[in-house]
Amino acid sequence: MEIDRELFLLAFRNLKRQKLRSYLTLLGMVIGIAAIVALFTLSAGLSLSVKEMFEGLGVNVIFVEPGSDMGLSTAVSRSIEENDIAIIKGIPGVEEVVGFYETAAIAEYRDKEMSAFILGYDPNKTKYVAETGYLKLSRGRLLEPNELYSIMINESFAENALEGKTLDLKQQILIEGKEFRVVGILDDSDAAFGNFGMNNMFWVTKDAARSIFGAEDPMELFVKVSDEHLVDQVKEKIEEKLERAHGEKDFYVMTSETMMESFDNVLGLVQGILLLLASISVIVGAIGIMNTMLMAVLERTREIGAMKAIGATNSRILSIFLTEAALLGLAGGSVGVVIGYLIAFGVSVVAQGFGFGLPIVPDPVVIALGMLVSMLVGMASGFVPARRAALMDPVEALRYE
Repeated sequence: MEIDRELFLLAFRNLKRQKLRSYLTLLGMVIGIAAIVALFTLSAGLSLSVKEMFEGLGVNVIFVEPGSDMGLSTAVSRSIEENDIAIIKGIPGVEEVVGFYETAAIAEYRDKEMSAFILGYDPNKTKYVAETGYLKLSRGRLLEPNELYSIMINESFAENALEGKTLDLKQQILIEGKEFRVVGILDDSDAAFGNFGMNNMFWVTKDAARSIFGAEDPMELFVKVSDEHLVDQVKEKIEEKLERAHGEKDFYVMTSETMMESFDNVLGLVQGILLLLASISVIVGAIGIMNTMLMAVLERTREIGAMKAIGATNSRILSIFLTEAALLGLAGGSVGVVIGYLIAFGVSVVAQGFGFGLPIVPDPVVIALGMLVSMLVGMASGFVPARRAALMDPVEALRYE
């Protein structure tokens, strides 16, 4: 145990003598490990946040969207029709169907114009809309049936989107030349499920969306199933009946579980790509450690010869340089872990500022793996220089100038 302690002290002193070179060597490793830790931490936070949203919805919900596959054509297609609501409502096991009527418009407030995303719904179905995670009132009230010129806005828009001009309850805002009165302001924390931080979302009634903004048909449907065990059966029926009504399958149907699976698949793909990019920095760090150790071996050739002359074995010399390389990697990994978490916390704060909850929870496994990987990379990078030092002839080493 004493020998090991002596080994680490010797390696630490040798690195301390080369402060600047050691710091520069750490840079690549620090960047790589920081990127990897930040990536995994943010991915875990994003996954947790989305999972909580879907759990809030429950397992007995189905979404019907336009397009041939998830995420395709939803921005431009209106393949969902008004009478699809009645068709789906007639399927056994369906408790309620909520249509969302979406369009874009230009809003004006105190001579300032802005783009607005209009989202209409039936106020009679407020209970079910609230279950989607959209509606959590901060102040004011929710929309009532038959209201045409009332709107609800997100809290972040009311406070920040107008360059210092606060938009509050009972104030008027001009949309497409018509005056709308703000009756409710929604908490951003729940609005995040549907818009992922889009703060310029204006809520109106279904009647207003159809008669004023021309959104005749819903853009998407939210289907609440009475029993979670009927979800797959109802999903199949929806696909069968809508395809027959449309004459083609110009829509897709997703349960909350399949949406979560799709999200995990996309997240996994993105993680893989970003991990590959971050690994490049680790490789650069490994090359830096190898270069530093090669230079150290050259500079300390006579020292190595002296150690061998007084009885140091090849394995002892090998251990000294491998320990130095391991300490370089470990130091870079430790700093990288700290910086990675700082980056993750910074991104989380910014995301929360935009109304999207992104919880960051330090993971001991990620911390341990980050430090272990950096240490192993350091040892692997230092093996060739360490072996070269260990195999030196002591006589030739002592003669080296």
